[in-house]
Amino acid sequence: MPVLASDIIDRAQTIVQDKTGVRWPYQELLQWLNDGQREVAIHKPSATAQNDVIPLQPGTLQSIGDGGLCLLRVIRNLKTPVGTPRVGGRACRIVAREVLDAQHPSWHDPDVFAYTKEVKHFCFDESDPTHFYVFPGNTGEGALEAVVSRSPADVVVSPGTDPNNLAAYRQPITIPDIYSNCLLDYVLFRAYSKDADYAGNSERSTHHYQVFASSLGVKTQVEAVVSPNANQRGVAV
Repeated sequence: MPVLASDIIDRAQTIVQDKTGVRWPYQELLQWLNDGQREVAIHKPSATAQNDVIPLQPGTLQSIGDGGLCLLRVIRNLKTPVGTPRVGGRACRIVAREVLDAQHPSWHDPDVFAYTKEVKHFCFDESDPTHFYVFPGNTGEGALEAVVSRSPADVVVSPGTDPNNLAAYRQPITIPDIYSNCLLDYVLFRAYSKDADYAGNSERSTHHYQVFASSLGVKTQVEAVVSPNANQRGVAV
């Protein structure tokens, strides 16, 4: 059963001892929950990862599209980009842009390296996470299968319901359920920040943000250990 926004809001109200929503209204807590989802995506891009089809534009410069936060991995060329199931083509491997620049200074120029439908390599720069380059440049007919982190959709109040009733927030969170505890701590961090002038609330706010950040860090460490790549030995197949 999916974790609902109402579950997290209800738990937060219990902890801050405001079950009537007088000090922290439901809509305010929902706003912070949505902020928390975006904060999770910033610290843990894989939390909002999607396996997408990226239609390619003519040339070497490509975009991951609207709502994209960053490119995580390019997998392969696709023969049927709009087909279901997808039919894969050649694998696409990453290469350092400095290598291409040094060995083929004119690799962006179609008069030197003709554009093709199929991509052999891609280059990625962390300073521009929503774009990447492909080699050879594309004709605009190709498509790639890639893993992309996208901005999580906001949880919204159920249409036609009373926003002052907790039942109006019975909507699933839009990031994986495993992050529900992180979201609870983020909501509590923002709630106590609102009343930071009261004794102890500033410390409570700081504590909940630290727990939020620590939970994400621990998950990252665990993922590194249990990843199928952890014991990879580069065995040829």
